[in-house]
Amino acid sequence: MQNSNAEKLQSAISDDLFPQVQHISDVKQVLEEMQANAQNLREPQIKAMILLEKMGENTYLHGNDNPYKKILGSIMEGKVHVADPGYYLDTIESLIPKPPKPIVMAEREGKGGKR
Repeated sequence: MQNSNAEKLQSAISDDLFPQVQHISDVKQVLEEMQANAQNLREPQIKAMILLEKMGENTYLHGNDNPYKKILGSIMEGKVHVADPGYYLDTIESLIPKPPKPIVMAEREGKGGKR
């Protein structure tokens, strides 16, 4: 009797928590959205980028063109290429629904017994 109740509870939980499997287009959309955040820049890197940007604003040396603009663009583009593949694999793994763990109901041993 307890076993059938456990199965009913298990099926109710799994129906509500995992109604459908996501499609590959959904996974692709999530990965594309996360691509810009693939590799976080550390504080020293950001400080260096700000310094290059400020140095490029010196119109006395460089005129109206910032010679460091191409370097700054390369850094922002390149951070996606050096991202850890585990970042994307963890994302895909977290999108895959996992079946709930089965509920095991232990029977009681007598009136004052241990479980």
